[in-house]
Amino acid sequence: MIHQKRGQGTVRWVLVSAGFVAAAVAGLVFFWLSRPLVTVTRVVEGPAVESFYATGTVQPVTEHPVRTSNAGIVTKVLVDKGDHVSPGQVLAIIEDPQVQFQLDKARAELEQQKQRAADATSPVLREFDAKLQANAAMLDNARRDEQRFVEMAAKGGAAITDRDKAADHAKELWSGGESLKAQRATMKLQLESDLRVAEAAEAAARRNFELQTLRSPIDGVVLDRPVPIGTRLNVNDHVMQLADVRQENLVMRAAVDEENIAQVRVGQLVHMALYSFSGMPLRGKVTRIYDKADADRRTFEVDVKVEAPKPESPDDPPLKLAAGMTGELAFVSRAKDRALIVPAQALQGGGFFSVRNGRLTRIADATAGIRGVEWVELASGMNVGDTVVISPVSDLSEGASVRMTRMEPAAAAALNKPKAASGFTGFH
Repeated sequence: MIHQKRGQGTVRWVLVSAGFVAAAVAGLVFFWLSRPLVTVTRVVEGPAVESFYATGTVQPVTEHPVRTSNAGIVTKVLVDKGDHVSPGQVLAIIEDPQVQFQLDKARAELEQQKQRAADATSPVLREFDAKLQANAAMLDNARRDEQRFVEMAAKGGAAITDRDKAADHAKELWSGGESLKAQRATMKLQLESDLRVAEAAEAAARRNFELQTLRSPIDGVVLDRPVPIGTRLNVNDHVMQLADVRQENLVMRAAVDEENIAQVRVGQLVHMALYSFSGMPLRGKVTRIYDKADADRRTFEVDVKVEAPKPESPDDPPLKLAAGMTGELAFVSRAKDRALIVPAQALQGGGFFSVRNGRLTRIADATAGIRGVEWVELASGMNVGDTVVISPVSDLSEGASVRMTRMEPAAAAALNKPKAASGFTGFH
């Protein structure tokens, strides 16, 4: 009986001890789980890039809108969207009966002025020629009469006054003839001037008529669908859009925000990702910065020349850009090929934090260098493999007891990519 009581006491003691141990373990677990959870990653080595993002569209360097010079009706359209065109090729014809009338009128007036200005056919000049011919005949007769009166006056057969009258009459006829010659020369100049005016008017009317035939100014393609036949157009109405879309004449035209445009310079390196070439990182350089901002979007246009990537094998097809492709651009402001880097979210409040002996610790001597969207450079204070906190610590005080969960650096940096740049693969 005594042994049975002792056994029961031992069991009771074991159970009580187990309860205390379980309570202690539960307390420890509760204490452990109640501590804030922070996410950490490690310091790695890699390129450090400071950049800013922008969206862009592949566009020809220059587009050529085809517009009407005359109002009229579209009677012919000889090309369609996507067709290749050559310089001088007829694209469409816009007809206006009034333009044809003006050309016919100008040609008729030109022919008339040619007839009036030609010596053989001009009625005005022929009238002067007839008067000059008659004047010459009368002057010849007057000079013969004058000579006869001179001879007769010398022999006393005629009065001196008759001789003088004959001489005066000859002089009057000579003077009249000279006046006719001057008038004819003046009229000749006037007729030639009228001819030149008529020639200019005919050339202008002919040029205006020729403008009804729309021709391609470039070697390129039709970008949009032309207006249909039968459309009535006013002066300067749009008919179609042309562009040279050869690879060497295409650029990535980016829309850079106003706050970033001061950081853009010609020749600047740009990393790109086009949605049409998912997973293919591309590079380019800034070739032109447009001076005026878009009034609505407050962005500046910047042209970036895309560099064709080197094929990994001879069978790889070459990069073929097409107008209208879109993508994301990262304009590189500063860069280092090798540096100590951590995901960008590790920089908090101008500094970095770590977990030491289970407590949140600010790394006093850690300083940031190049700051990018995904990564930030550690200029000093840490080494490769050191632990750094990447989850927000604004609600925690320094020295707080915390527990950790780890995340790979590349995965953490990927969280910083702009959502719109889903195809961008980073700089690594």
